[in-house]
Amino acid sequence: MTDLAQSGFNWHELMTTDLEAARRFYEEVTGLAVVDGPSSPAGPYLLLMDGDLPVAGITGPTAQGPIWPSGGPQPHWLAYIAVEDVDRAVEQAQAGGGQVLLEAVDIPGFGRAAVLRDPQGAAFGVFQAETGPSG
Repeated sequence: MTDLAQSGFNWHELMTTDLEAARRFYEEVTGLAVVDGPSSPAGPYLLLMDGDLPVAGITGPTAQGPIWPSGGPQPHWLAYIAVEDVDRAVEQAQAGGGQVLLEAVDIPGFGRAAVLRDPQGAAFGVFQAETGPSG
């Protein structure tokens, strides 16, 4: 997937306890289509689509229950910031007093991501989009 922005905030993800209720709500409120996304060992994943462009994801509880490393048991949105190198961003966050909530992970067809907490306690993700064969 190479259509995601390569700088700034490039992905948003809703952590929710009720995927189908979220699907209905965001389709009705935003007019975006919500479709089944790529399968994941963590469970179902939905994509909010603006035409052919995925603009956000919706994920359900983890196998351990509705406790997400980015914000506990309450449903919430998490913003991801584009970086050139997720692993380097993780190292820099730790060196700067940040915390790793979810280690860097490859997401086939999309890229690589990690979830961090800044020194003041705010959670955010870093995302490195997968590049095509030429890049």
